[in-house]
Amino acid sequence: MADAPAAKAPPRRRDRAASRRALLDAGIALFSQQGYDAATTRAIAARAGLNEQLITRYFGGKAGLLTAVYAHFLEQRDNDAAYAALPLAASAGEEIGRFLHWKHEHLHAIASLMQIVLPQLVRDPALAPGFDNGITQRGAVILADRLDALKAMGKVRADADTARVAQLVIWQSLSLSFLMRRFAGDRDREILRLIDIFAQEMGAGLAGG
Repeated sequence: MADAPAAKAPPRRRDRAASRRALLDAGIALFSQQGYDAATTRAIAARAGLNEQLITRYFGGKAGLLTAVYAHFLEQRDNDAAYAALPLAASAGEEIGRFLHWKHEHLHAIASLMQIVLPQLVRDPALAPGFDNGITQRGAVILADRLDALKAMGKVRADADTARVAQLVIWQSLSLSFLMRRFAGDRDREILRLIDIFAQEMGAGLAGG
């Protein structure tokens, strides 16, 4: 008696998580290149190699995809905890310089996400608290704590307001390492030179003893 033919396996479907990730990556790419308004769900789906209806199924539409992009941004927003684990620098200038170089690399890594998020922050101020906590506040607190440690060692002036100094440093980081890169071209050598000059001048002003 001949063996019965083997049952035909059902066609393999893309894993839901993989499909969501592909759409998220496509959304990040097109939102950053074209802007939120110009990027269409059809183009996003085509870039991901998926059906346009999956954007509605997984994200509820283009606005939901943008929300997912922002959530992904918050997950990737900083690596300040890793910076906080580094040994303390020998001086305020060295500490500030190292922090700025650290943020320079990180802002470069998340530049495509920043290009999406910043315009939406201008349109929707309700997003600002999450952005502030992720990109400015947490990093500023860590830097201020490290400057306070140097102050306790007599390496930073006793009257220095380290919290305000740290805020100034973090916003300078955004200005040089994101905005200057975006609007003045990717002139890394010049930007890094400006970072070093800024850190040296800040360090000289903060030096104790």
